Amino acid sequence: MFDIANNTEFLTAIGINNAPEDVKAKLIAGIEGLAEKKLVVKVSDIITEEQAEEFGKITDEQQAKDWLEANVPNFSALVTEVFEEIKNDILQHKGAVVGQ
Repeated sequence: MFDIANNTEFLTAIGINNAPEDVKAKLIAGIEGLAEKKLVVKVSDIITEEQAEEFGKITDEQQAKDWLEANVPNFSALVTEVFEEIKNDILQHKGAVVGQ
């Protein structure tokens, strides 16, 4: 849903754009999973219980994205906010992770 593998600006900002492809793929998968969890929390605060039930029945990724864009006000801004939070968290803790 997020296609961050092609977002060189984000990957460069967090320092993994030039990482080996297998390492980069694992990191991207983890980041996308985290982003999805963060979005679920934020979206659940916005939509109604009925909307949550309707959304829960969607199995196609593109349909899910279309539904979110149609039913969550400023969804794209919410996605940007989540990725900014993740980027800031990564940069804040990067030294501890890589031993700097």
